[in-house]
This record gives sequence, C-alpha cells and structure tokens, in this order.
Amino acid sequence: MPDIKADAKHVIPKNHLYHAAFNWETWVQTNYNYERMMGMACGHTFVPVIDDLYKGDPDGDAKRKEVMQREMEFFNVHPEFGSCILGMAIALEEQKSLGEPITGEFITSLKTSLMGPLAGIGDTIWQGVLIPILLAILIDITLNFKTVLGAVIYLILMLVITYVFSFANFFFGYNAGSNAILDFLEKGLLNKILLGAQVMGCMVMGGLIANYVNVSCGLVLVTSGSKFVVQKSLFDAVMPKILPFAFTFLVYWLMASKKWSSLKVIGLIIVIAIVGGLTGILAA
Repeated sequence: MPDIKADAKHVIPKNHLYHAAFNWETWVQTNYNYERMMGMACGHTFVPVIDDLYKGDPDGDAKRKEVMQREMEFFNVHPEFGSCILGMAIALEEQKSLGEPITGEFITSLKTSLMGPLAGIGDTIWQGVLIPILLAILIDITLNFKTVLGAVIYLILMLVITYVFSFANFFFGYNAGSNAILDFLEKGLLNKILLGAQVMGCMVMGGLIANYVNVSCGLVLVTSGSKFVVQKSLFDAVMPKILPFAFTFLVYWLMASKKWSSLKVIGLIIVIAIVGGLTGILAA
C-alpha cells in the first residue's frame, strides 16, 4: 500500500486555501435565498482557488465554469460544523482537475448527504450548548459587576472560537478529502460511497420537503349528517405529506423537463395559491 499522503498531488497554494476558509466563515450568512440558501456562499468560497484548477487545460475556462455552477447549487448547513464539507469539496474538485475519476454527481451527492447531519449536530451543540453556557456566565459577570466587560469578552470569545473551529474543520475536510480519495479509488470504494451518498441525499431532501413545503386541501364534503374532510380523511390517511411531495415533483418536472425558469415557477406558485385560496381548494 503506497503512502497516500505522499502520493496525493496538490495544485492549490496554502494561502489560497486560507483565503477560501476565510471567505466561508466571514461571508457564509450574508447572501441567503430560498432557491439556493448558502449556494452563493459556496461559490464565493471557491473564488480564491478556482483559477488554480485546470491550469494549462485548453478547456479550462469551461471546466472552471462547470465547477462554479456545481458548487452554487442548493446547500444549507451549520457554518462552523459544515466548513469541513467545503474543504472536502475543494479537495475533490482539485483531485478531479488532476485527472482522478471523480464525477460531479459524486461531489454534489456527498455535499447533500453531509449537510443535514452536520446541520443538526452543529445547531444542537452551538446554539443549544456553547452559546447558552457562555451567555449565562458572561451575563452574570455583567450584572454582578455592573460593567460591559461581559459583553466584550463574549464578543471576543465567539470570534476566536468560531474562526479557529471553522478553519480547523475546513482543513480537516480538505486533508481528509485529498488524502483519502486515492485510497478510495484503489480499494474500489468510490462507487459504494457514491451510492450511499445518493441514498442519504434523497433522505435529506425528502426531510426538507416534509418540513418546509406546506400544501393542504381545504375541501370538505358534506353529506347527510356527516362531513368528509378530504385532507384528513383521504390524503393524510393514504400518505401524510403526499401533497407537498407531489407539488415538489411538479416543480422539479417543470424545471428539469420543461426548462422553466425559477421566476416562471414562482409565478405559477403565486397563481395556484391565489386560485386555491379563493376557491377553498387549498387551505392555510
């Protein structure tokens, strides 16, 4: 077995990686949108390193454009815990540019499968443990000593903790991605990981649909002395969340097969919502 760390090649300078990690942690939450969430932040993270990929390749410009389009797809994760995913994505794109048999679908599936678990872990530890403990201690200092020192200490501590942890996590993902990928290729694990990532990605996206897409039927059929609530008695009985599932696939079909733009889809959603609300077919 050859030394993977010695064999792994790199074309991205260290200072460009630090710049990418800085871009992620500093600007990750400045450009949210409902279509891509943190997708634009992922693209911004790649700005310092994109020119290092495919140097000398006649099709380099087209391939770099493909990288940026892929990395700006929908992404949502806890910033500090999810920084390792960006480090891993950069490592995989780097190895792909060096000729390793890594597909764009593999990189996308890996990002999608990891963002859900790391978001859950990060939100729980960061917002449920770290921040409440620091606030409890430093608010007590502020009140007891009647000084703003507690607030200043909190600001400094959070800046140090977030940047140190995010940078360490970013480079952990980068080193794991670049050093492990050759090992995966040698052992034939790439296809198995890809299959697992695709399955996990489908589960994550299914969970997002169930939690964030709300569509319910407001029809109530009145017969002799009884009421039949269509949503509760039919759709929920057959498959809860079946309407959000069907509506999501309608949007996917329109954009993937019919090549509708996001603006046209949003316009259709507005029309359906207005008509459905006025007629009572859809309920709030």
